[in-house]
Amino acid sequence: MIPVERALEIVLASTPRLPTENVDFRRSLGRVLAEDVIADSDLPPFPRSAVDGFALRAADVKRTPARLRVLGVVAAGTSPAFAIGPGEAAHVMTGAPVPDGADAVSMVEQTRELAPDRVEILQSVEAGQNVAPRAHEVAKGETVLLSGTRIDPAALAVLATVGKTEARVARVPRVAIVATGNELVPPWETPGPGRIRNSNGFSLAAQCVLAGAEADYLGVAGDDLDSIRKLAEDGLTRDVLLFSGGVSMGLFDLVEEVLQKLNVRILVDAVALKPGKPLVFGTAPEGKLVFGLPGNPVSTMVTFELFVRPALARLQGADEPSRSTLSAVLTGSLSSKGPRRAYLPGWVSPNAVGALEARPLPTRGSADVVAFAKANALLILPEDVDRLDAGASVRVQLLDNFAFKSNRWPRAERHEKN
Repeated sequence: MIPVERALEIVLASTPRLPTENVDFRRSLGRVLAEDVIADSDLPPFPRSAVDGFALRAADVKRTPARLRVLGVVAAGTSPAFAIGPGEAAHVMTGAPVPDGADAVSMVEQTRELAPDRVEILQSVEAGQNVAPRAHEVAKGETVLLSGTRIDPAALAVLATVGKTEARVARVPRVAIVATGNELVPPWETPGPGRIRNSNGFSLAAQCVLAGAEADYLGVAGDDLDSIRKLAEDGLTRDVLLFSGGVSMGLFDLVEEVLQKLNVRILVDAVALKPGKPLVFGTAPEGKLVFGLPGNPVSTMVTFELFVRPALARLQGADEPSRSTLSAVLTGSLSSKGPRRAYLPGWVSPNAVGALEARPLPTRGSADVVAFAKANALLILPEDVDRLDAGASVRVQLLDNFAFKSNRWPRAERHEKN
């Protein structure tokens, strides 16, 4: 077995960058930029009012109340045809250009209109107050997005703001998924004796989509060399081939044997990880990546998060492909026996003062996908630690559903009663 960090190093060092393409920026959400994006103009391109109010000279309202002559109204999207002189003001809207000569804006709430062309300023303002100067946010020629950035709604807004209507991005990775095992039946069938419904093929496809990849679920390979080889050959036409199951030490764990016959160079075949020890990783000709993930559902999803997700991010050019770990305080004890690092299901949420707390969730092992579905994070127990008690600090890795589940505790009564 090799440590988790070493296994990830091998995976990332073996992962190439995919070719790039230009796409309409409106279809770029979730893609990874393959070039820096440069501002084509100053932002804002003119001194801009930050509030609805009156543009004026701060020197004219040092003593208040002060009465000024109103030259006109400046709406957003217009350009004032006048300048502000001593004793003058202009009614400006939020986002509108501040006329030449004015150096501040008094909020409308701090004024009193006396007549259509007269206003009384009730509170003094400082020079620059409520005005965003030209290039206050970004100067023309400045880099606004870096290559390797995954495009989220805010980044898409930046592309629109600087007129980058075509984004240079990495091609979307294509992933083939194969579940293995004679015991598997489709979810829409009732399992017979000794059979179970297949969940891994569908959970892996969902994880791939959330990681920005295209997922092709090829079906279930039986526990025989011919069935596995047929689907492996099909899968190797994609960028990444994922197997679930068939990679341990049993008589019918044949995936690694088939991969070697297909000229896949095996670089990892066991990781000091719990759950997920029997992880296989290798490279095929033309830079294709192959993963053999353990068959238990929780092991499958955990090893995807730790190794496959970073590889998919690196394929797309992400500079920081792995998710960061955070620190939280345990609200209950966390334990795991053995020399392997454990990634256990947990519930992370902020407490009353904003610090993160981590609640370990009861689980019956790596097949207990029901317990795992209640988690919004993985709680990490180091290799040299068998137990952490309540109040101890623990490293956590957030899962995709953290944002959707972080405001309520999960129901785990079934596990807690047994």
